[in-house]
Amino acid sequence: MKLRVATRKSALALAQTTMAAEAIVAANSFVENATGSLTYELVSMTTEGDRRLDKSLASFGGKGVFIKELEVALLENRADIAIHSLKDMPAEVLPQFKLAAVLKREDPRDAFLSRGGANGVHFMDLPAGARVGTGSIRRIVQLKALRPDLEYVPIRGNIQTRISKLAELDGVVLAAAGLKRMGLADQVTEYFSTEQVLPASGQGILAIETLNDETPQESRGTRHLGQRDGSSEVSESLAQILARANDVETFCIASAEMAFLKALNAGCQFPVASFAEFIGVGTLKIRGIYWDEKTRRLLKAECVGEIDFGSADCVLQAKKQGVALAQEIKNQM
Repeated sequence: MKLRVATRKSALALAQTTMAAEAIVAANSFVENATGSLTYELVSMTTEGDRRLDKSLASFGGKGVFIKELEVALLENRADIAIHSLKDMPAEVLPQFKLAAVLKREDPRDAFLSRGGANGVHFMDLPAGARVGTGSIRRIVQLKALRPDLEYVPIRGNIQTRISKLAELDGVVLAAAGLKRMGLADQVTEYFSTEQVLPASGQGILAIETLNDETPQESRGTRHLGQRDGSSEVSESLAQILARANDVETFCIASAEMAFLKALNAGCQFPVASFAEFIGVGTLKIRGIYWDEKTRRLLKAECVGEIDFGSADCVLQAKKQGVALAQEIKNQM
């Protein structure tokens, strides 16, 4: 059986997609199947978000610009699954699709890079007026709270492009997960704690998207590997294959964080973030921030609740915590 995996063409996306595909294959390596062992092939493409690097995401569509072409590939049966960074996905996927599985979360923190790498100048030691590059308004709002005396410069592009900006800037801020997956952790000067800078919702999580099983067959193509171009050959269900690679704890975390965004109706054009973590067996803590433009205040809240992993409702319980956190933010508006 061959799993067709849709991915963006950027170096980071290809690295992350390969990592996810190999994790799926490894999780199914001991499963006997009459059609043979599971393999994969990458179906790479360039998205609108990759092409329009001269503009901010909020100016031409927000998060969805990184996933639209991959979702079309699913609908047209050119791919079985699509791999995304969860933070690039909208809070709620379209009804034709579903978040089928996630891998264990990588380092969720933001990282600061200055010239000199590990030996470079730390963020809090930068001189007043220093120029720091980031394309995220979420980061800017929080960084300004730490250092209002710095200049924050909008940048976009792949990881190498952003790092190259150090030739003209005093520092740049990037997601730690991408740097580590690209083998660039040695470029990091320091990591911001989640208390200093709350990560983007879903940061560090690789998401596996498929077509929704409830979508009419004529609209969604095949749902079983091995069935190609009208062939009657049907192998094991895709849902079972992906379930073996799914990290349940991370799926609950992802569900809580994305539910928070959905409840606030917030996308990448909003200075908003949430971060969920298990602080004990079955105890989920989720923190969130939201910049209220009307009052010029950075609103903060947190919720703690229990998640029953033995229950079929564990994901729903996590989502409810995300919604409860959003309500705590709304109560402050």
